[in-house]
Amino acid sequence: MNNVEIFRPRGSIVAAYLAYVVIAIMVTQTILTSSVHESFVGAIWGSFTATLSYLILHRPKIELFDEGVRITNPFEEITVGWQLVESIDTKYTMSIQIGGKSIHAWAATAPGRYHGRTIHPSEMRGLNVGADGIIRPGDSPRSHSGTASYLANLRLKSFRDRPSNNGCDSRVVFNKTGLIVLITSALLGTILNIYHF
Repeated sequence: MNNVEIFRPRGSIVAAYLAYVVIAIMVTQTILTSSVHESFVGAIWGSFTATLSYLILHRPKIELFDEGVRITNPFEEITVGWQLVESIDTKYTMSIQIGGKSIHAWAATAPGRYHGRTIHPSEMRGLNVGADGIIRPGDSPRSHSGTASYLANLRLKSFRDRPSNNGCDSRVVFNKTGLIVLITSALLGTILNIYHF
């Protein structure tokens, strides 16, 4: 992987760290003011909530590099070589199309449908806008999906313009650890809520 560029919205990272702080305060308060059983249950539910915050807010990202793209979602990490990417879309999220299948990126969500009305023409200079001059809200340079798709399209064009089109191998890695921690903490928390010791 050469020239790696990581796209991850700052707002998601800030929200994730705020969630971690709030969870830590609540668990600490529970441990200091409650019984051993309630403290244990609070710590388990805190673990569940922190894991959920990590998976939804902190983990998602898009890594762009010369040979391909890696989309990290809560439970999957998908690496695709540029030679397989047919197109890049921004309908609901930034997504790449491969063999008729769409791979969506949680890190680059599209805004609501009214966002397109707030775009000033000066923001569109240098962007490849259709002949009618109308863009979809997901293509807006002020949206996460628009920014990510613009960066990805630059890399894809650069890859296609090179004489040697050797992209990376494609692979999917499932996030077993995150799923196991999430399910285990949910089950333990539920069981301990029902049965007291």
